[in-house]
Amino acid sequence: MQAAQFIRKYSVSNAKSGPVRKDSIDSTVKWVEYASDLVKMTELVRVAKFEEKWALAEAMQVAERKKNWHYKQNNFNLQRASMLLSAFMRGK
Repeated sequence: MQAAQFIRKYSVSNAKSGPVRKDSIDSTVKWVEYASDLVKMTELVRVAKFEEKWALAEAMQVAERKKNWHYKQNNFNLQRASMLLSAFMRGK
């Protein structure tokens, strides 16, 4: 993904409308998604234009907050998450 795609993905205006039941969310998979996005955004910050760095930093804060929220959920499995994240990073 490019920096603009991450900024759009984590912008406030992209918030979904309507509530979602916590039980229907697979927190482990979402945690892996946010963790991998944070790794990619960290790499992009190094080469991004100055104007994009601020927006990427804000997107990183949102992703970090969401990642932390999913970590605290009952259906989060740390062993599975670490396995999925390591497999993703090897395939990168």
